[in-house]
Amino acid sequence: MRASDTPSVVRLCDQESWGVTRSDLKRILRIDPRGSFLAVDDTRKLGLITTTSYGRHLAWIGNVIVDRNHRGKEIGRRLVEHAVNYLRRTRTHHIALYCFKENLRFYTHLGFVRDASFLRLKREGESVKLRDSGLNFDNSPPLDEVLKTDKRAFGADRSKLIRTVLTERVGRFIAAYNGSVIKSYIMIKKYEDMCELGPWVSTRPQRTELKGMLRLALAETPGRPVEISILRNNRLVLTLLRGHGFRTIREGYRLYYDEKPRIGDDRAQCALGFLDKG
Repeated sequence: MRASDTPSVVRLCDQESWGVTRSDLKRILRIDPRGSFLAVDDTRKLGLITTTSYGRHLAWIGNVIVDRNHRGKEIGRRLVEHAVNYLRRTRTHHIALYCFKENLRFYTHLGFVRDASFLRLKREGESVKLRDSGLNFDNSPPLDEVLKTDKRAFGADRSKLIRTVLTERVGRFIAAYNGSVIKSYIMIKKYEDMCELGPWVSTRPQRTELKGMLRLALAETPGRPVEISILRNNRLVLTLLRGHGFRTIREGYRLYYDEKPRIGDDRAQCALGFLDKG
């Protein structure tokens, strides 16, 4: 996929109402210019797969879609196999993806192994009144410290992705400290018609701190629907989200290709970052 393909690819993604924009696709190409692929027949774009690499340690498979008029022809399977082969040639150690539960069988048949399950939740646009929690939060934390904390939780260096999101003014952070060290942070991403929370990381999750951080984040999204993705076993965060009107809209799984590596710290991941990029 090249930048000149983005108008056709956006139309392809619109078949699933994913809300993928030219900016989203250009961001993926900026991070990894050679890692996304199209299935084509002459000049027609029949399918798409995107990947995002974090050095050789980890790569993430993101958007996989086949034109509705050309499904059932194994185009999706061939796209995934091509992407996996490309990533293996680059000597990537681990390959992962998030998929919704209706697509689980498709990926397990291609050699992916089911790992943790996750929930996608949504809250309709409502105002949140700020209350004095007695806690110290920083609305402009040092980015280098945020990235260090993020790497420990995620298991790979996604600083290039996060810097790109911040440069485009799509997202911003709220952080809490333990002395001079960031112990938790949350990113608020604002799009045209909705907002998304995540990544949300806490090295030592505590209810009072997470509750205060969530309220601050929601206060920055007045009148807009808010979505968030969390690992299913994170009961503390799920309870807090339910208390603020979030409801589950989708369920899915994290999968790794061929094996389950021990990377990152799921206990520290209060919310996932980017379903299509890891």
